[in-house]
Amino acid sequence: MSVTDFDKIKDLIYKYFQIAKSKEIENLSDFFGNRFTKFGDSPPYELRDSDRALMLEQLQFASISDYDFKIVDLKIEILLDEVAIATFILESTGIIVDDYSFRGAAISNKIRATIVLQKDKNDKSDGWKMLHQHFSRTSG
Repeated sequence: MSVTDFDKIKDLIYKYFQIAKSKEIENLSDFFGNRFTKFGDSPPYELRDSDRALMLEQLQFASISDYDFKIVDLKIEILLDEVAIATFILESTGIIVDDYSFRGAAISNKIRATIVLQKDKNDKSDGWKMLHQHFSRTSG
């Protein structure tokens, strides 16, 4: 694995979670490949296709305030120079705001994360796109 690919993937993952802080949710689709799917850690728990995952992710990132995150034990393995698997623990805190009731609920999550990525051959900088995410909360 080249250091460049490792750094590109690490940067992509950190930038993705930074969107919950910056609220630049219109940029979320830039992170996903054409056939993106997701198993999330919150309802609905079904396999989400690209459009549904994007819509729910935008809603979730827009609804959280005072968001902070930490990525622990990030491991990235590149297979065949164009597919990568990233695994890590995502620790996040914030306040989920209900715009209808004007109330918020504090959250503190520890989530096991797996992200499958593919090198985007149409990207001039040999960038990477997320193909699949699987998040599951830990019990502790």
